[in-house]
Amino acid sequence: MFHIVVKCSTLWYSAQMAGVQSIERAFTILRSLSLGATGVTNLSERTGLPKSTVSRLLSSLEFERAVSQLDDGTYELGEGIGELGNSLRSGQNAVEIARPHMIELMEMTGEAVGINRFDGNVVRTLLQVDDPASSVVVRNWTNEPTPAHAVPAGLVILAYSSRATQNAFLDQEFEQLTDNTMTSPTELRDRFAQIRDDGYCWVFEEFTNDINSVAAPIADPNGRITMALHVHGPAFRFPEDLDQDELGTRVAATAQRIEAQLLET
Repeated sequence: MFHIVVKCSTLWYSAQMAGVQSIERAFTILRSLSLGATGVTNLSERTGLPKSTVSRLLSSLEFERAVSQLDDGTYELGEGIGELGNSLRSGQNAVEIARPHMIELMEMTGEAVGINRFDGNVVRTLLQVDDPASSVVVRNWTNEPTPAHAVPAGLVILAYSSRATQNAFLDQEFEQLTDNTMTSPTELRDRFAQIRDDGYCWVFEEFTNDINSVAAPIADPNGRITMALHVHGPAFRFPEDLDQDELGTRVAATAQRIEAQLLET
């Protein structure tokens, strides 16, 4: 039994290292192509990698649209790389533009405010603004993944996504994080429709106990809903005496002001 375990561990480690090596080699090829379009032979000479390895990696990178082959057989960086760069710049611009609006919303509610981006099946907070005067400070989720089905930022982004994106997302098993977490694909699809009607989404202790949150979508300059603005706080005080519909509308209006400024950049 001991020998079997050791052998399996060795195989797993070898597979992991092979994967890391492939990623490193792929980035070496991409960096080389940033100098200009070239062919397999020249890439092999530039990178020191065997031609067979370069050819195999180029095929994979082409499938992911990270590189594209020209009519003369040479390769150049593909549209996928440009989209990643545009996405990064868009996120940075959004954070810079959103910050003063987020501070205003934080001062109005007394709770933490965040701007989020959809990332696969999770949501990541790009920036969180906390109330320094708060007696109970909630956790800062900046750069940490949160499950899209259980947080309002993920739900509002999905609500405005294409039907194909929604179908792909709903074709999975969802973790029941609290007693309130919605995991039924049918119920989630109905929820998307309600969010589109309201323009915002409330979540009451669905991601974690004792935390409530509300979010509204943010469209990028191309009109795609890829980000969201949210407010979250301890359930014992948020939303407390605040009108839920009024606050949801306020968050949505703030998100729209951020959108308008993004269009001007």
